[in-house]
Amino acid sequence: MNIAFEILGRTALTIGGSRQENWSTPRVRAVLATLLVHVGKAVPINTLMEWAWPDGSPPPHNPVSTFHTYATRIRRCLQGTSYPSMLYTGNGSYRLDVDKSLIDYHQFRSLITRARTHARRQDPEQAVECAEQALALYRGRPLDDLSSAPAAAWRKRVLQDEWLPAHTILLEALLAIGECDQVLARLNDLQVDHRYDMGLAKLRMSALHELARSSEATAYYFDIRHHLLEEGDEQGANHIRQHHESLRTQQQETSRARPAESMPPRQLPRDIVEFVGRDGLLRDLDEATATPAGTSGRVVIVDGMPGVGKTALVVHWAHLARHRFPDGDIFINLNGFADGGAVSQSTVIDDLLTAFGHPPDDTLTLRSRELLLSKLVANRRCLIILDNARNTAHVQDLIALLSHCLIIVTSRQRLTTLSATTGARRARVEPMSDNEGAELLSVRLGPNQQIAVDDRSLLVGLCGGLPLMITLLAEHITSSSAAQLSTFAKQLDAKQLIVSIGEDGDGSTVARTFFSWSYRALDPPEQRLFRLLGLHPGPDVGVELACACDGRTPAETKRSFGILVGAHLLERPEAFDRYRFHDLLREFAVHCAAQDESPEAQQAAERRIVSYYLATATRAHQLLYPGKPTAPVLEPEPGVEPTELQNAGQARFWFDQERTNLTAAVQRAAAGGYHQHAWRLADTVATYLDRCGAYEDSRTIREIAVASAAATGDQEATASSQAGLGMALINLGLHSQARLCLDASLQYAIDSGNERGQASVLYHLGKVEMSRGDPGAAVDLLRRSLDVAQRNNDHDALCWTHWSLGQALRTLKNHDAALTHLHQGIFHAQHIGDKSAHAANLDQIGAIHQAQGDHQGATAYCEQALIELKGTPNMAIALQVRTRLAEIDLERGDAKAAKQRAWHALAECKRTHDAAAEAWLLEVLGHAQASLGETAAAVKTWRRAADLHHRVGNMARSAVVHAHIRRALPGDDPAPT
Repeated sequence: MNIAFEILGRTALTIGGSRQENWSTPRVRAVLATLLVHVGKAVPINTLMEWAWPDGSPPPHNPVSTFHTYATRIRRCLQGTSYPSMLYTGNGSYRLDVDKSLIDYHQFRSLITRARTHARRQDPEQAVECAEQALALYRGRPLDDLSSAPAAAWRKRVLQDEWLPAHTILLEALLAIGECDQVLARLNDLQVDHRYDMGLAKLRMSALHELARSSEATAYYFDIRHHLLEEGDEQGANHIRQHHESLRTQQQETSRARPAESMPPRQLPRDIVEFVGRDGLLRDLDEATATPAGTSGRVVIVDGMPGVGKTALVVHWAHLARHRFPDGDIFINLNGFADGGAVSQSTVIDDLLTAFGHPPDDTLTLRSRELLLSKLVANRRCLIILDNARNTAHVQDLIALLSHCLIIVTSRQRLTTLSATTGARRARVEPMSDNEGAELLSVRLGPNQQIAVDDRSLLVGLCGGLPLMITLLAEHITSSSAAQLSTFAKQLDAKQLIVSIGEDGDGSTVARTFFSWSYRALDPPEQRLFRLLGLHPGPDVGVELACACDGRTPAETKRSFGILVGAHLLERPEAFDRYRFHDLLREFAVHCAAQDESPEAQQAAERRIVSYYLATATRAHQLLYPGKPTAPVLEPEPGVEPTELQNAGQARFWFDQERTNLTAAVQRAAAGGYHQHAWRLADTVATYLDRCGAYEDSRTIREIAVASAAATGDQEATASSQAGLGMALINLGLHSQARLCLDASLQYAIDSGNERGQASVLYHLGKVEMSRGDPGAAVDLLRRSLDVAQRNNDHDALCWTHWSLGQALRTLKNHDAALTHLHQGIFHAQHIGDKSAHAANLDQIGAIHQAQGDHQGATAYCEQALIELKGTPNMAIALQVRTRLAEIDLERGDAKAAKQRAWHALAECKRTHDAAAEAWLLEVLGHAQASLGETAAAVKTWRRAADLHHRVGNMARSAVVHAHIRRALPGDDPAPT
C-alpha cells in the first residue's frame, strides 16, 4: 500500500516511491508524529513539547526558533512527496492539513468501522476481509519515535479501545464462517500478552466448543474463572460462567437435534504408530489444506512414484489433523492401479451415503443419489481422502459433488488436468532421505534385530528411499542373524529387490507387482519406450537417443515422455528435455524388457543406442577438432538419426551433457560384443576427455578400446588404441606403462608403413621423456616426429609437435630455436583453427619471456593464451597457463597474488588428475607461502610436490624440491625412496 505517512509504526515518509525511515532527526520525526495524531487541528507549541520531548529531557531554550527550524525541515520533506499537504503556523500553534486517508492510523479506523458494519449486516466474509486489511496496517509499536507520557497514554488507549476490539471483530467473523482453527491460531499469539482478557477468553471457549473439544473448553473455563476470583473480579467470573453455561446448553440442544445416524463418520485406516520422518511434507500438507477465510473447501493432490509412501503419509497427517474436521473423515481406496479394477463413481457415492447415515436406496437414480450426497455434505467440515486415483476422469465428477469438503487425492499420476480445473494444491512425495530410510529400517527391524551401520547404509541405498521397499526388506530379514545379515547385505542387488524380496506365499507383495500396476496402465507405445530405455546404460536420456531407441518421431517420443513423467515412471531433472529413472524403476524396466522383448530385439535396441552415440560423437569430434583424424566411419544402424550439430559450441555442449552416458555406452558396447562400435567410440570420446583433463576416465575407456580392437582382429585399430592408451598413461604420470603401449604401437606403424601413426607415437614418446625430466632425449624423438609430419603435411601433428619442441628447447635454454618452433606451431594451429594448440604455443612464448626477465611480455602472452582458450574444453593447457602466471606474480614480488592464483588453479588441477602439472603448481604455491613467512605450510606443500614428481618419474625435479625443504628446515627432510 503506497501511503505517505505512518504513525502505527515508525514515522516515515514515502518520497519518490520509496519509504524514508530516517529522513531527519528523531526529534523532528517526533514533532511530525504529534502533528499526524492531531491532523487538521492546531497544536500549541507547549503541547508539541509535551509530546515530542521525553520526560526529564530539558526543553529548548528558544522554543519558537526551534520549532520554526523543525517546521522548515518538515515542509521540505513534505514537498518531496506526491501527496498534497500543508503545515500552517499561527498564534503559537502548528496545524498539519493532509488527507486522512493517507495516514495508516486513520485507514485502520475506517476499515474497522466498515468491518463492524459488515458484521452487523450478517456478512462475516466481508468483515474478515476488512478487519484483516486494518490489522495488517499495524506494524510495530505505535508512535515508536515518541517516549513521552502523552504518547504513552495515547498508545495505551489505542491498544485497549481500538486494537483489541479490532481483533475481536475479526475473530467473531472467523467463528461465524467456521474458521475455528484460524481463531485459535490468532488467539495463541494474542493471549501471550493478554492472557486474561475477557473478550479473548470467551472467543477461545467458543472456538473450542465449535471444534468439539469440549473437555479443553471446560478446563480453560475453570482456569479463567479461578484467576478472576483470585483477583476479586466476581462480576467477571459470573460473566464467564454464564458464557460457559450458554455454550454447554447450545451443544446439548444440537446433540438432541441430531439423529443417531448423522453422527460424524470416522473411517480413517489405522495410523502407523511409529511413523518416520516426512516432517517437511507434513508441514506442506498443513499449509496446503489451510482453507482461506470465506471458502468452504479445497482439493489437494498428493502424487509420487509407486512405493514412495503417499497413502501412509496422508493417513498419518489425517490422524494428526482430525480435530479440524468435526463432521467426519472418510477414506476411500479407488483402486486405480491395483488388480481387480478401479472403483466406479457410483460405488463411491453409495459408500459416502452410507457413511453419512443414508444407505443406498435402489429406487433412486444415480443423479438423485448424487444430489442427496451433495446436500448431505453442504456446510459440513469433512475430510475425504480419495486414495489411488487412476486419472483425472476417475475423480473429477466426485469432486464437484463434494465441493464443501476438504478432499485429498493420492495418485501415481500427476493429475495435471485436475490441478488446472480445480485450482488444487499439490504435494509431491519424493523418496526418503538416507537418514529417514535408515531410521525406518531400524524401526521396522525392531530393537531385537542388530545390524551393522555399513550394512544398514548399503541396504537403504539399494531401496532408493522407497518406504515400500524398506518395509518389504525389513520383513524379509527379521529372522536373520547379524552374521547372515552382513552376508545378505553384500550379496543383495536391485534385481533381487525387484523380483524376489516379498515373495513368501502369502500373496504377491514383491516390488515388481506394485510397479507393474503402473506399467500395465500405459498404452503399448509408452510401455515399449519404458522398457527399451531400461537398456540405456547411462543415468539420463535425451529425446534424440529415445528416438533411436524405439524408432519413432521426436513428436511421438516427447508425448510418450510426458505420459511416463506424469505416471512417475520417469523423472525430469533440471536440464531441458532430459529424463531419468529412479534406480529401482530402471531395474524394473530391464525386467520388463526381458519379459516383453525377445533377446534379438533387446540386442537391436542396444546396437541402436551405441550407434547413435558413435555417430553423434564423431560429428561433434569433427566440429571441435577439425584437424584431428578419426577412425574409419561405421554407418549408423537403420533408423538411427544422430543429433544435428552445427558448430563447435553445440558440439562442446553435447559432449558436456552426454559425458557420463558416453563412458557408460563404451562399456556397454564392449560388454555386449559390439566391438566395432566400442573402440571407435572410445577413441572419439577420449580426445574430449583428455582436453577436459579427465585422464582417469580417458584411461578407462582407452583400455576398453584396446581390448575391443583386439577382439575385432584389426591390427591397425589395436595399434591406434594402444597409442591412445599410452597418451592417457602419460597424462597420469605412468611413464613405464605408457612406453610399453607406445613402443608396441610404433613397431606396428613402422611395419605397416603408417607414417602418420609413426609421427604421433614419436611425439608422445617425446612427451614421456619431457615428463621424466630429460628434454634432450625428448628433442631427438620430437625432431623425428616433426620430419614425418612435414613429409605428410599433417597440420594437426605439426602445430603440436612444434609446441613440444619449443617446450623442450626452452627447457634447454635454447630460446631462439624454441621461439622459431613456437611461431611455426602458431601458424599451423591458426591454419586448422585449433585454439588449444594456439594457446599452448603462446604459453611457451610467455615462458621464454619469463626466463628472460620480461615479466610484462610474459604476462601479455599468457593472458592472450587464456583468451584463446575461452570456450574450449582444454583444461590442461589453461591450468598450465594459470600456474605460469602465478610463477610470474611470485617473481615480480607479489607473493600474495601468486598464492591466491595458485590456490584457484589447484582446485582445477584436482579435476584433471595431471600429477606432473599438480607437482609444478605445488612448487609455486610453496614458494609463495615461504615468501609470506608461512614456512610450515610451505614445507608441507613442497613435500606433496616432491612426492608427485617422484611418482611420475621426474627424479631431478624431486631432488630440487627437497633442496628447498632442506633450506627451510635443515636436517628434517626424509626423501622418498
